[in-house]
Amino acid sequence: MKQQKRRFPHVPSYFVFTEDELLFLIICIVLDISEYIVTVLLLPSVGDLLDIIGIIACLAMFRWVGLVSLLELIPGADIFPIFVITWLLWYFLKTKKRLTAKTHLRRANALGDD
Repeated sequence: MKQQKRRFPHVPSYFVFTEDELLFLIICIVLDISEYIVTVLLLPSVGDLLDIIGIIACLAMFRWVGLVSLLELIPGADIFPIFVITWLLWYFLKTKKRLTAKTHLRRANALGDD
């Protein structure tokens, strides 16, 4: 019997996470879920405290992109997973920057070979 080599389709680089990226995503998911649960079970003021803790965490993890998490302070915006949206924005900007750097490096190498 002949063994056939299985070919797997190329996995896009947008779905390959480093440990830090995955850790930051888990933190954002936990912050959003805890905000949904705590504000329903306890006083809304505790939810506001979680908002402030989440904003500080997002600013520490994502730097200027973390400013998007300030939307959590808008009344009624708690229904949206803003911390996860902040992570997505940070991740796609980071990936785009990485791909742009690779493209510039290839162009520089191609020009150097001429």
